[in-house]
Formats: sequence, structure tokens, C-alpha cells
Amino acid sequence: MNVRPQWWVHPVNTLIAPAAGRPPRSPERSFDAAMRAASRRSGLPWLPDEPFLSDLRVLHEAWHAVPDLTPIGRISVQAEIVRRLETRLRVLHLLDVHPEVAEEPIDRPVVITGLPRTGTTFGHGLLAQHADVRAPQLWELWSPVPDTGRPGERTLSRRERLARARTLVRSMDAMIPGFQTIHPMHPLEPEECVFALPHGLSHHVRAPVPGYRAWFERRDAVPDYLHLRRQLQALQWKRPRRRWVLKSPFHLLTLEALLTVFPDATVVLTDRDPARAMASWGSLAEAGMSVHCADVDPRWIGREWLEIWSRGAERARALRRAHDPGRFLDMPYGELTADPVGTAERLWRRMGEDFDAESRARALAYTRRDRRKDPGGHRYGLDRYGLAPDRVRAAFGPDPVGAGAARG
Repeated sequence: MNVRPQWWVHPVNTLIAPAAGRPPRSPERSFDAAMRAASRRSGLPWLPDEPFLSDLRVLHEAWHAVPDLTPIGRISVQAEIVRRLETRLRVLHLLDVHPEVAEEPIDRPVVITGLPRTGTTFGHGLLAQHADVRAPQLWELWSPVPDTGRPGERTLSRRERLARARTLVRSMDAMIPGFQTIHPMHPLEPEECVFALPHGLSHHVRAPVPGYRAWFERRDAVPDYLHLRRQLQALQWKRPRRRWVLKSPFHLLTLEALLTVFPDATVVLTDRDPARAMASWGSLAEAGMSVHCADVDPRWIGREWLEIWSRGAERARALRRAHDPGRFLDMPYGELTADPVGTAERLWRRMGEDFDAESRARALAYTRRDRRKDPGGHRYGLDRYGLAPDRVRAAFGPDPVGAGAARG
């Protein structure tokens, strides 16, 4: 893994350790403080909201119980809890003042998923170039709810919402300069749904939370996707309705819940050699964890995530077999990289959409720019994570997400 935190991260952790280095004495009081902070930031009082708050307490306690969480890591996870609480609070009040938002149709969304590091990000940006669709941008996912008009509300202009997203990106660049090589982020570019879903194993990337993982895997994820749906409704309220294009590899782990909430969704599945995908994913997970934890074990990353992703792929295959084959389309990595514009046209025509000259020109322009700061700078290998290609391929089988079932 060649992407590491900047030299100054360790001395800053040492400097702020007396104030931020220890876990909260009372997780309950710490969470209550986060709720008060969300209320102050929004200017809105809390409305009854169980079990959302109870569920978020599980994540809060799991993060703060990580034994080697750094002071910067502790500040980061607490800020993330506050952000998610603020978003939820604004959603509750928007629906309370404007119940018509809940009637906004989210028709035939396109959801791109698959194993991580298999082209989901590039494919998302590419399909989002269609002239008649829309993908949520980072700044929208970071602050998705428009003003409610409720007295006392701390309103956020578009400029302020953009500034929040820019702060996120600049913070990541400052602490891990090479992260943009692995996963480029820009406030005005399409981004994935992990910023909008309250729960998911993306939280397991910041710091190891095995208890939270066990809790999440036995839990019904439908409420998470209902919350995502509300945010999409808020984003399109009073704006032209367009077909949404969503993306996250983590949808692969919760496809059943996704299809329950979005029953007319089309799922586009990526496909790449899982040995390459797992090596690249290990590098990304290690980079993210190194900011939050004092001790990162690459071999634990290999074991843990091979199990998570191989089980997820197995469930996705079974779910695909049980559904209408037309609900699933394939976007193989080799095809995507060899002929991206042709791949976009094939997929949109399969989904019943024209691919006009404007869409083609936008897709072509997208393929000609590379947002990575150092396109050749991301180097990774399976051996660092204690894995061998044969072991990885055996864990996933010959057809990781059922791509062979509906190719073409």
C-alpha cells in the first residue's frame, strides 16, 4: 500500500490526545451531545424518531469502543454521527412541514453495484452523462435536504452546502494525499450512496467494528433504503424529475432490501477478476483505516473482507436467480474500459432509453478526463493482505455476481 497519511498526522494526534484521545466516559451522554449538536447546526428541535436513533447509537458505541482509535479518528467518527443526525433531523422537519415530498415518485432508478474496485465509480459517472438522467453529486449527498421554511431553522444555501463538501475533500487530500488516486472525489461529481445510507459495512472501513458488523448482518436494511429514498425525494422536490442513477459496491450486500424499497429498479452489475478487485480494495481499506486507527493489520483486512465480499456475492447470485432476469444487466470491466461509450449506449438501450447525440458527446467527453491526481500511482498486491489469487478466485467461484447469466 503506497497511500499513507501525511507525516504531520501522528504529531497532531499526540498533541490533541489529552482532549480527544480517550473514549467517552458515557456513550449515552456522548450520543446525546451529538443530538444537541445536530439540533444547534440545523436550528430544529428533535421530533420522535425511534428506532432510527436507537440504531445509530449502535454505530456510535461501536466506533468509540475501538481500542486503537486515534484522536483524529475519534473526532472524525463523532463528526460523522452529528452529520447523519443533522440530515435525519432536516428530513423529519421537511416531511412534517411539506408532507407532499413523500409523494415524489422515484421511478425506475438505475443502481450500479458489484464487487468494489470493478469499475463501479467510472461506470456510474459514465452512465450519469445521459442527458435525461440524474446522479446525486457529493455535495448533495453530504447536505441533501433543502430548507423547510420552519421558524428558527438554520438554512443552508447551495454555496454553504458546496463548501461543506469541499471541506471534506480538502481534509482527505491534506491527510491522505494519495487517496484521490484510489477513489477520486469532487463536490460536483456523482458519488455513491454510502453518504446517504445510515448503516452499512462502509463504516467497517474507518475502523474495525466486528460487533457492529454482526448486528448489521442480522438486521433488516429496509429502513436504511427508505431513508435514502426520502433524501432522493428531497433532492428532486420542486425540480425536474429525472431518472436517478445510483451507485455503491455496498448495495451488493443488501440487494434484497434495495429491491424492496425500489421495486422497479434496474441493477447494473460490474464484473472483474476478483483477485485484482480484492487487492485494490485492500489498499483502499488500509488507506481509510490508517487515518482512524493507530494499528492497522493488512492481513486482517484480507481475511475480513474476503469473507464479507464473497458471502455478499453468493447472496447476490441467489437473489438474481430468483428475480426477473430483465432486472439485472452486466457491465464487464473489460468491455467498460475497452469501449466505454459503446457500453453506455448498450446499457441505456437495454433499459429502454434513447442514446442521442448529446448523451454520446457527454459520455465521450467524460472518458477523456481523468480525475485521479496520479493515474499510475496506485500500486497494490494481494500478498500484503495475506491472500493468494487462487484462494480469492476459489472463494468467489467462476461467476462472482452471476454475470454469465445475462451477458450482452
